[in-house]
Amino acid sequence: MDIDPNEIVTVEMRWDNGGWLPETYSRDITRRQLGELLIQIDDMAADAEDAKEN
Repeated sequence: MDIDPNEIVTVEMRWDNGGWLPETYSRDITRRQLGELLIQIDDMAADAEDAKEN
């Protein structure tokens, strides 16, 4: 089964806005953009882990 990197998917993130009402962020992006976003998030997590160790 092939995955079309140009297929549009909806990404939704929700967080607790510092005790205020929860905020929801929703955008339509391509699967390619989603892959790039996930790589950036993974890199940010690795950087945060490295900073915590130092």
